[in-house]
This record gives sequence, C-alpha cells and structure tokens, in this order.
Amino acid sequence: MTGAVVIPSRYFHDVIRKLSDEIIVLELIEPFILNVRSGHSQIRLCGMDSTEFPSIHSGDPAWSKKLQMNNGLFRSAIKQAATAASTSETRPVLTGILCECDNDALTLAATDGVRLASRTLHIENNSHAEFQAVIPAKNLYEVSKLLSNDDDTTEIEVSDNRVRFTTDGLIVESALLEGTYPSVKNLIPPSYLCEIQVDKDRLLTAVECVTVLASERIIRLEAGATKLKLLSRTAEVGDMENEVPLMGMSGEEFILSLNGKYLIDILRNSDCPNVRIRYAGRTNPIVVLPNDSLMSALFLITPVRTRD
Repeated sequence: MTGAVVIPSRYFHDVIRKLSDEIIVLELIEPFILNVRSGHSQIRLCGMDSTEFPSIHSGDPAWSKKLQMNNGLFRSAIKQAATAASTSETRPVLTGILCECDNDALTLAATDGVRLASRTLHIENNSHAEFQAVIPAKNLYEVSKLLSNDDDTTEIEVSDNRVRFTTDGLIVESALLEGTYPSVKNLIPPSYLCEIQVDKDRLLTAVECVTVLASERIIRLEAGATKLKLLSRTAEVGDMENEVPLMGMSGEEFILSLNGKYLIDILRNSDCPNVRIRYAGRTNPIVVLPNDSLMSALFLITPVRTRD
C-alpha cells in the first residue's frame, strides 16, 4: 500500500538505530500502520493521519530574507551562543538566540542575565539581507547536529514569525520567539582595568579541577603579575588551589569570584590556543575573548559577590 502516515519520532528513531541489517524496508500495511522489516526483524508502528500534519511550503513569498552560511562556522557559532541561553521560562525570549543579519555579517548572541555569548560570522555571498530574529536555542542546537559536512552550506530563510533551514536535502522549520531581546552591546563594559592572556587548555584543566570542590560551583580567581591563581572551598569537605602561568598581563592585579561551570562552558567551546580575560571592576562582567582573529567571539560572566 502506498500513501503517507505520521509516526512517533522517538520510537521510529530508536527502532531504526537498533536494526543491524543494511537494508530496511518500510511498508504501509494499513491506513495508519507502518511495517518496518530488516533482516529477521519486523516491527509494526501505529501512526496518525498525515493530513493533520502541518505542511512545509517551499517557495513561499513570505520568506523574503535569505542567506547562506558555511556549515562548519555556523555550527560552531550556534554551540557557542547556546551556552548562555536561559533555561528558565520566566522570560521566554531569553531561552532563544538572537540572530542579527546586517548585509555582510550574521551575529548570534544569547544571555540569561548572568552571562552572555556572542559570535559574528562574515557572509561571503553578500546577501544584502537585514533582519533580527530570536530563535529558540533548543531548536537551533538541534539544527547544528544536522550540519555534518563542514564544507557544505546551509540556506537560512526568515519570515515575520518563522525561520527555515535547508541543508543536504533536509528542511527544518521553527517558529520565532516573541518579545524584545535585551541590547547586547549595552551589556559589554566599554573599558577595562586589566587584561590577562592565558593558555586555554591549561586554564580549562585548572578550572575543571578546582570546580570539583567548589561550593555551588563558585571559584575564586586571583590574577597576579605572572600567574593566575584559582581557589575553591566547600565547608566540611575541603579546599583546592591551582595556578596557571600568564602569557601576558596589562593593568592592575585583580581578585574576583564566579561560577566555574560558566567558564568551563566558554573554554570548551573556544577552538583556539589561548584566551584573553578582561577585568572591568568587581561589579562589572568579565570579558573572555578567544585569541583568534577568525573566531570573532565574545563572552561575558557576571562575578559573584562573596564575603571575602
């Protein structure tokens, strides 16, 4: 029997993943029953009427803003921005990633009110598209998983309330989030008192280590003339101290506390040999910059006030 049926995606995915034979046969045996055969296995999945499934309309004139992005760069930018998106529904717009296109550049940014991640990508084909859209971070992260070939491109189309991605024969469509996104530029400190440069891998190892004994993941950073000291403590458990040599420093020494996991997220998603950290005062966010001219990424973490 030929036709169409809608089946539960999770069960279908799990079934296909477990089948070992190279050949899989799909057959509609009743109006809403899909028969799956592979080797000695046979599975029947109950489905639903396909006419109730929303359709994807290609060539819709509403998709007035279009551009193409390199898969490798786009996937990297999504993962970096997604680390700072909020998981709380208190302010739904903050669960999304702000995508701003200005002719030859696409910027992805996200903030949960405590941290911020931003990445700007150059658009080589000069699409002349200008738009601002807030895409659910979870949906955009799922799109990043589909971008398997780094050298291929993804077409991005935006309408007033939806966004669509087309890559390698796949089409993913998502609704946009409503609401006004905070001004990202206003969150970045205009000046800083100190900048240090440090090996990224060494810093990541040190932060992961001291965060193990960090109460509520809060770690202390003490920047001296030649080294960065990291400390953590949990009452009745113990404390830990680690040091990372600085590759460079300009400005005054500083001490601050922050959430170690937030710094780990940044470092794990920064594909560069070293990073710069800018200190703008105890009450201002620190700025973390991957030291790579091709990265064009920026991260903020708001310090935590402690008694000491």
